[in-house]
Amino acid sequence: MANINLLSTERLHSLIVDTENTLKQLRIELDRRELLKQESAIEHLEQHMKDAELSLNTIHQFLAYLVNDLKNREST
Repeated sequence: MANINLLSTERLHSLIVDTENTLKQLRIELDRRELLKQESAIEHLEQHMKDAELSLNTIHQFLAYLVNDLKNREST
């Protein structure tokens, strides 16, 4: 970039306006990406919760099996 001391006031103003517009666009893009990231995390959370529920059901079934097996052994 040229030495800013040599730029005209109008050119400095123009550069500031361009920079502010670019910054606004960058913030909009950043917000969009963060929103997509959150949506993806929520989608994965739902799958994780389904997997956890399945795992808990499996554990519950296994514990019920153990209890029944223990009862059968005590009755014999």
